[in-house]
Amino acid sequence: MAYLRATVGPVAGRLRRIYNGLDLADFPYRAPDERRPLVLAVGRLVEKKGLADLVEACAILERRGVSFDCRIVGSGELEEGLRSRIARHGLGDRVALTGAQPRGEVVRSIQEAAVLAAPCVVGDDGNRDGLPTVLLEAMALGTPCVSTDVTGIPEVLRDGETGLMVPPRNPEALAAAIERLLEDAVLRVALAGRARRRIESDFDVHRNTEQLRELFCAAAPVREEALEEAAG
Repeated sequence: MAYLRATVGPVAGRLRRIYNGLDLADFPYRAPDERRPLVLAVGRLVEKKGLADLVEACAILERRGVSFDCRIVGSGELEEGLRSRIARHGLGDRVALTGAQPRGEVVRSIQEAAVLAAPCVVGDDGNRDGLPTVLLEAMALGTPCVSTDVTGIPEVLRDGETGLMVPPRNPEALAAAIERLLEDAVLRVALAGRARRRIESDFDVHRNTEQLRELFCAAAPVREEALEEAAG
């Protein structure tokens, strides 16, 4: 709110925050007590996604003798650079770049994973994520998340409550958080359960759409029957 007041002045007090939402029927919760040691990342292969840090974290996990596989789903301008980094660390049998995949396949991959990693950073050009939708989807599905405190992410992912938070551009911390989740099924279940409840309370698309409707009606009142007729 302090940022909004500095940007738009007193009118900030009249703003109402309504999150984008998910149709939760499409994202059924499954407890992550039994998951194979798969670390998943989903997103465009661009700087702000922090995927170079994920590859470095995987190299650390490999040196520590941690059992894991990592799958990075997406395409983008940094693909060749990431492939070179994977090869340089000898991670070809551990880290796979799958390219873009259909939505249904991505959901299945999230449901299989023990960890969803979203190590977002602020790019050198200032580009950054707002609140990655894949985090919301993973939290709804029951997959524990590791992310950073970039932009809006801390609004949904709270360290030790609904996920694990690490500093941006810190592969050591990222590796430690991933290892912790891979090895602690009780922690995975606790975080996932609280994350799902957070999504249900603030990111249900039906509830949030109703909030928007109420705001529009309050701003420009119309007859209820006219709304019903317009809705068919």
